[in-house]
Amino acid sequence: MKKYIALCVLTIIVFGTLTLLTAKIETAFDGNDNYGFPFKFYKIYGGKRTYYPPNEFSIIKLTIDIIIAAFISSGIITIIKKFSSTKKRGL
Repeated sequence: MKKYIALCVLTIIVFGTLTLLTAKIETAFDGNDNYGFPFKFYKIYGGKRTYYPPNEFSIIKLTIDIIIAAFISSGIITIIKKFSSTKKRGL
């Protein structure tokens, strides 16, 4: 159970970090905001327009991004366990 909670917390941290670091926020200079890595799951239209289309949101791309973050988190946990077990043995 502890491993599952650690994986969930690390997945949220990795997902949030990747999303914030790769976000393209361009509404300050007539651009669009894009969020998501590697798939853009949320887009906010900005700038001066005669017609403002509704913001785009894709639950499928969001789910895929979260799954990718979970795989990255799983890899991080595996690497940490490998190095911590090696350190305990004195190698």
